[in-house]
Amino acid sequence: MLTDLIRSFCNESKDDAYEVYENYSGRGMFGRRTIGIVVKQGNSYLDMLTRLTRFLEEAEFDDPLSLEGVAVDELGLDVIVYFPAIRDYSPQS
Repeated sequence: MLTDLIRSFCNESKDDAYEVYENYSGRGMFGRRTIGIVVKQGNSYLDMLTRLTRFLEEAEFDDPLSLEGVAVDELGLDVIVYFPAIRDYSPQS
């Protein structure tokens, strides 16, 4: 499942540059929740997306529609990248 891969990606990130954000409801989501990745200040969210894509390819993830419409919001000094198209979202307990 993509959400599990996103969690693994964040947990394996060096220097704690990324953090999982559970239950995020971004612009235009009308209360629907999804998973996001907080990109800490001083790190590039574009670089994170490149690394995530590589990570998913290595994990043989093959559902590009789940990544369609990736969105970005500011969280103070950090940025959150979230995935409104993820339909199988279930928060980790």
